Amino acid sequence: MFAVLGDIEFELITYWDGFEATFGVDYAEHARIEGKPGLQFVGDRLDEIQISLVFHQHYCVPDVELARVRTAMKAHQALALVFGNGDYRGWFVITDVTATSEQTDSTGNVLAVSATVSLREYTGDPKNPLQPPAIRRQVPGAGAISGAVPSPSGVAQFVRNGVNYAKQAQSVLQTTISAVRVAQKMKGNPVVALTRVPGLMSGLGNISGALGKSVPAFNALSESMPDAISLARTASEAATYVQQAQSALSGVDKRNIAGALDTVSGQLNATGTAFNRMSPGLSAMAARILTRSV
Repeated sequence: MFAVLGDIEFELITYWDGFEATFGVDYAEHARIEGKPGLQFVGDRLDEIQISLVFHQHYCVPDVELARVRTAMKAHQALALVFGNGDYRGWFVITDVTATSEQTDSTGNVLAVSATVSLREYTGDPKNPLQPPAIRRQVPGAGAISGAVPSPSGVAQFVRNGVNYAKQAQSVLQTTISAVRVAQKMKGNPVVALTRVPGLMSGLGNISGALGKSVPAFNALSESMPDAISLARTASEAATYVQQAQSALSGVDKRNIAGALDTVSGQLNATGTAFNRMSPGLSAMAARILTRSV
């Protein structure tokens, strides 16, 4: 993942479209008789960040993702901004959300939305500043029982594996869907369309392999995290769609390449729908990784 704002996860490949940060300081200007005015440093300005996002039906439900951002803004709460590499940028409030519907269907359903989210630094009480989300105060008496509590590192590793492999599969899925569309445009020339099959099979194999690694990780978390059960089931469902797409391309020739590509397209769209259902659960798990709560 690229970054987490509160519990909202942003994926660089699918969501992130731009990042603009503004920093500054303030100076007081003092007039001088028969001379140029003098400047005196007053203090730092609040950092301001603008995030450009793109929500598309192929990897999410645009209205749902936009609603999550608006809900976070209306909560009037400071949110920690943490990048995937662990870089903690501080606490921010969402001041503005601007959304533009790029594509809709004939019934008014939004297919693609571009959005700009404006953040402003939140300093809070200078005498009691907000701490990074990874820092936790010691609970009184916790030391007496710490020896009896198993290390959470194993759970954290399963969470990390499950999320990372699922996100990897989702990323390859978008690339493969685009490749299928290109191949479909060549249906009028079956011989040329057939040259695309090896690349498609490679992409499908990568998706299947990543999902095959995420499912065991989610299953291992079923006792400690009930939400992992539904993630494992949905990931297995997505893997089944991918396997059916692989079967459709197996042994394909110039006589049936057109129908096979249509079948693959349908199976991959179903896979994308499964990932959309997984998105909230994956985001919650990703946030727990970055905030060190597992």
